[in-house]
Formats: sequence, C-alpha cells, structure tokens
Amino acid sequence: MSLPVKKLGLIALTTVALLLIPLAAGAAPTEGRAVGDTLTVVMRPILSVPVVLADGASFTIEAKASSGTTGWSAALERGGLSYSLTLSNVSYESTYERWFMTATVPSGTPEELYDLHVQANGGIDDVTKHSVMVEDALANDYYFVHITDTHLPTHLYYWEDGADSDTTEMDDLRAVIDDINIINPAFVLFTGDVVNEGELEDYLNKRYYTKAKRILGEFDVPMFLTAGNHDVGGWSSTPPPDGTARKAWWRFFGWRYLNDPPSGDNIYTQNYSFDYGHAHFVGVESYNNYDDWRRSTYGDDSFTTKQLAWLGDDLSLVHPVKAVVLFYHMDFQDQLDLSNLGVDGALYGHIHYDSGTIGASPFNLATDNVCDGNRAMRLVRVSDNVVTPSATIEAGGSGYNLRINFDAPNDGTETEITATITNGQPEDFEHGRVKFYVPADSMPYDVDTGTITHSIVDGDVATYYVNVDIGAMSVTDVTISADTGVDEAPVAALQLVAPFSPNPARAGSSLRYSLGYPARVTAEVFDVTGRVTATLHDEWTRAGEQIASWDLRDSTGRRVSSGVYFVRVTADGTSISDKVLVLR
Repeated sequence: MSLPVKKLGLIALTTVALLLIPLAAGAAPTEGRAVGDTLTVVMRPILSVPVVLADGASFTIEAKASSGTTGWSAALERGGLSYSLTLSNVSYESTYERWFMTATVPSGTPEELYDLHVQANGGIDDVTKHSVMVEDALANDYYFVHITDTHLPTHLYYWEDGADSDTTEMDDLRAVIDDINIINPAFVLFTGDVVNEGELEDYLNKRYYTKAKRILGEFDVPMFLTAGNHDVGGWSSTPPPDGTARKAWWRFFGWRYLNDPPSGDNIYTQNYSFDYGHAHFVGVESYNNYDDWRRSTYGDDSFTTKQLAWLGDDLSLVHPVKAVVLFYHMDFQDQLDLSNLGVDGALYGHIHYDSGTIGASPFNLATDNVCDGNRAMRLVRVSDNVVTPSATIEAGGSGYNLRINFDAPNDGTETEITATITNGQPEDFEHGRVKFYVPADSMPYDVDTGTITHSIVDGDVATYYVNVDIGAMSVTDVTISADTGVDEAPVAALQLVAPFSPNPARAGSSLRYSLGYPARVTAEVFDVTGRVTATLHDEWTRAGEQIASWDLRDSTGRRVSSGVYFVRVTADGTSISDKVLVLR
C-alpha cells in the first residue's frame, strides 16, 4: 500500500543509535525474542522456494560453501524419520559461487512435505524446513491457492499504540492456513507483503520475520513466496538504515548472495520458476524502492531491465503446450504485457481488494488480502494445460466456514475416530484431505468414506492420509478404525524379492525385499566372523517393496576389503538373508 506518514516526534539520535547496537557475543536475547531459522548454507530448495517432485525423482540442491568443501550428504527428514538421498553431479560452479548437486529421492519414500538436511565436512550442518514435497506422482488435474498481503504480525506501525501486543494478522493467517490444510491444494502461491515492516526484525527486537517464518511452517503443503514492498521496500521514516528490509528478507526467505551477485546470475533480485504437471509458474520480485537504496541497481520501476530479460529467457524455454502463470506482488508501472508475453494469466496482490475478470484471457487477477479480517484466498484449477481461476473465498470472520471436528482425541491414542468436515463455502474441494493419528500397533486401518492414499509410521504413531471429496455447503463424516482382519489370510511379514545385484560387487550392491505390513526393519551387514560391519537400515518402514543398498563401506565409512559378506533383514521377528562377494 502507499507509504504512511510517520510522526516520530522528538526521538534523540543517541537513543536510536543505542537501539541498533546488536547483542554482545554470548548475550541472551530478550525473552521470547530469539532469532528464527535464517538461511545459511542451502540456498534452494527452501521453505519459500520449495521443490515438488515424484517419488524416486531427482532435484537440484544449491549450497553456498567454499569451493574446497568435501563430504556432502543429504537426507529428507520428518519427525523421527529420515530418508537418505543419493547425491550425484556434485560440483562447485565458480561463476555462480556455489555448489550444485543432484539429489535422488529413494524409491518408496512416503508422500509428505519434508525438511532437507544437508551436511559436509568442515562443520556444515544445515536444515531447510518444509522445503521438499514428495508425491507418488505429479497430477495433471489439480488446484492451487493464491493468497497475499498478511502484514504480520500487525497492521499497526511500530510507533502506533498497541503495535507491541497486537497479533490479529497472525490470527487471520492461521485461519487461512487451517482451511488450506483441509482443502489440500497442490501448493500455495503467496504474493508478498508477508510482514508489515521489513526493517523490524532486529530493530527493538521486534522479530517480525522470525514470527512470519514460524507461522508459514504450519502449512501442510508447499508454499511459493515472492516479496512485496512492505517486505523489501523499506520506509524512509523508520530508523534502521536503508537496505535493512531487503537484507532481512534475504536472511529468512531469500538468497544472501544477492547482496553481491556472482557473474553467473548478476541480477540482484529473487526470481524463479517451476513446473507442475502441464503448467509453468514464474515468480518475479516486484517492489517500490521507497528507501532509495541502490537506486542505480533497483531503479524506479516494478521490475528491473535485468529481471525483464530473465523473464523473457525463462518463457522462451517453456514448451508451447504448457500453460504459463506469472505471480508477483504488483506490476506497479504496468511493465508487463501479458498478451505479448504469451502467458495464460497473472496473479498479484498489494491493492487489498479483488480486481480483474476471471474469464479473461489472459487473466490478470488481484486477490483480496488475508489481513484486516478479510482472510481471502483464491482457488485456481488446472486441468492438463487449462487454467481456471475461481472467485475468492474467505476463511470467515471466525474461521468456521470450513472446519474439522473430531469425536475423539486425534493424537495417536485412539483406534477409532470420526472426523466431521463442515464446508460452508460455495466451492467443492475434490482433493480435500484429513490426517488421522492412530496407534501404529493396531495397523492396518480402514475408512468408511474417502480413500486412504498412504500412511507413515513414526515411533508408536501412524499417520493415515485420507483424501475426501468435500462438496460445497455440505457436512461429511469420515470414520477410521482398526481393521481386525479376522477373515483374511495372514500376510507374510518379510519376503526376499531379488537377491544382491550386482554380485560380485565392486562399487555397491542392493537387494530387494517385500514388507507385508508396516514394521520396524533392521538390515545389517556381517563379515565371515559374524561381526557387524555396517547397519543399512533401522527404522519403521511402510508396506510394499523396498530396497536395501550397501555402498561396500563399514560403519566408519571405510571401504571394506575383498571377501564374502552376509546381509540380514529383520522385521517383526522374521528374517531373510543373502550374501555378496566383494571384489576390489
């Protein structure tokens, strides 16, 4: 929105200077004001620029570390579960001044939104939360949600009465997140003005970005974010130095190398694109340069010349049959001609009201804001390469237009639970989802409505994912209960599907086995003396065909010597074994 007029009154310069002094080394921050998770090593994927991929597929990790870094490893983590990624094409690109590596998700990784954990020698240990979404397969028929303008944690400016205690905008966003997690879109596009004043992360220990990042981690689906003017534009009347807002964005949601970009992508702004099904999505940073920081770099317009060149290059690589959707905070100076660009449409925010025509081609739609009690969101359907936006809907004044009530605690203690989904919206949510948390030792479970897509076991608790077609203006009951299976033949806990291959092995080998039902699986390697050489697997594993891979290294990471080795896989008291000959 427009730049507010701020009356700072008679604030002594010496007082302002003292407020900007950082905490001394080792000093404890103000209670409840600890700095949140800032970006350190991994630059992509991150919470605000995640990756969505099918089970068994590969993606690229970008990491900011010295060129001499060695020993890279990566894993997907969720709760107590961890799935190691296979890294290949690991290389340092000097023109980009960062590492690029191809990470392959192991086959059989359950569908879920994971944290990415990356490690390397030299003390590198970095986790990017909610950054990798694994799906059984990417759909060509799906919907996503557009939201914008949350102005966290309060729409009051820091100098206004009540700003320190007001959290109404956090309540508004949480109401929207609750609905979105039921609606279960493929992803969310969020077009900025995440916080109300981007300069107030460190100033007065306000921690605006810290609070925002924690709330955004409550999405159950991937969220793609672009910056708004309140996030990076800065206010000339706010005491922190020019550029503070943009640098704070880089710390939490952006790429810190943009302060001094490498020659490979010398663009200074955060722009990216991704594909999902038969559609291509492009997020472009836009702003008004309120604080005049680096005017020669960022200019006076929504988009710099370099950004527009990047956009043209990106669109030139899109397959002609793909639909294309742009998303950004706002085209302040009307620099984009959507028809000439050949895109299907654009989604934006900033103006705090709906604008544009849904049926226009290309569509150019602003969505009403989340903040100020509006709690607005726009559902957009994609069928093959046809994109169809809907009118905006709201989470409601009390967040009760769409809700789930459970008749028993949904906390992993009950073997039978009924979820009642009340949909007061004039919109069908055909991909709706309910998550049930039930005791793992009573598996398997059945539901009377909807479809169980998969389950994940973490310790004593099993999470069952149930997809439900939620009709407009409807009430739907879904009951999950333990399946006694009294009339069914017993299922074998463990069976060998294929022995070790290759065998003999020189670089690595693997066997395949089938698990009849979810159980804790241990896979260990023994030498001819019976000594445990390495542990390949020791965790709860979902039912179905699995792979036990061995890189021919012992538990310390050293390559084993030539000879015969035995592998034993155990689950629920049943074991299978095989042997492999290692040749060096």
